[in-house]
Amino acid sequence: MHGPGLAEAVREIPGIELVEAADTDGVVSATADGFEILLTYPWDDRFLSGSLKWVQAISAGIDQFPLDALGRAGVVLTSARGAHTPAVAEHAIALLMATVRGLGPAMRDAADRTWTARRPAHEVRGLTLGVLGLGSIGEEVATIATALGMTVIGTKLSPEGYSGVARRVVGPDQTLAICQEADAVIVALPHDDLPAVGPAELAALRDGWIVNVGRGSAIDEAALIEALADGTLRGAGLDVFTTEPLPADSPLWDLPSAVITPHAAWSTDRLAPRIAKVFATNLEAYRGEAPWATRVGGVG
Repeated sequence: MHGPGLAEAVREIPGIELVEAADTDGVVSATADGFEILLTYPWDDRFLSGSLKWVQAISAGIDQFPLDALGRAGVVLTSARGAHTPAVAEHAIALLMATVRGLGPAMRDAADRTWTARRPAHEVRGLTLGVLGLGSIGEEVATIATALGMTVIGTKLSPEGYSGVARRVVGPDQTLAICQEADAVIVALPHDDLPAVGPAELAALRDGWIVNVGRGSAIDEAALIEALADGTLRGAGLDVFTTEPLPADSPLWDLPSAVITPHAAWSTDRLAPRIAKVFATNLEAYRGEAPWATRVGGVG
């Protein structure tokens, strides 16, 4: 479950033996044979039964990994934080533009060979954009949006000392206030058990737009469907969902104001070399030659 070119990029790093496991059983077999390092997106608890010492995630998010179990086993976990930033930020802006310009209904018309010349559309210039999660991806989104003439506000876990391009940054506890002020919101948040955007936040966004490139759990999906169906929101651009793949019976498929992509924001032809670079930097740490670059927590 990785994009093209990753194995080739990693294979160029000196001093390692690379095995491409075709499936979960292949990973289990490799760790049983003494392999110590795993690059992966999916996780299976059987990976811990062998010689595994370090997991390099190929994703920025790490909610699929059992942090406690890895810690007890002494296995280091590193993320690919930063590698996906350009691709996901561009995708977020593309979804924003698609929703604001009304491309969802237009593409449905195209499939039906229907010509609707005067469909309402809007411009992003002059709008206020709320970015929920001003990490590396959120900050890149803010930078692009500012260049497009938008005013950016947002949330950050620790807003103190923020020095990016957003005009105002507050803590996550003020998400509702951001939604009240914004014309559109882009969500770039990691997984959480409680959605950051629920019915109150969607209502506060009134007839605005919302985009999610973080995790599906960040938005109350049932409330989002209702807000799109009753016109509370003008549109939504969605790359992540509560259940993936998005079930065929999800009402989201039938809502013309929803622009849907299949958790593909991360995937571009330039991603593999960036992941390999993150891996190579962490490999130096694994060899005791440098500090870890993207280590998660204190496990290991």
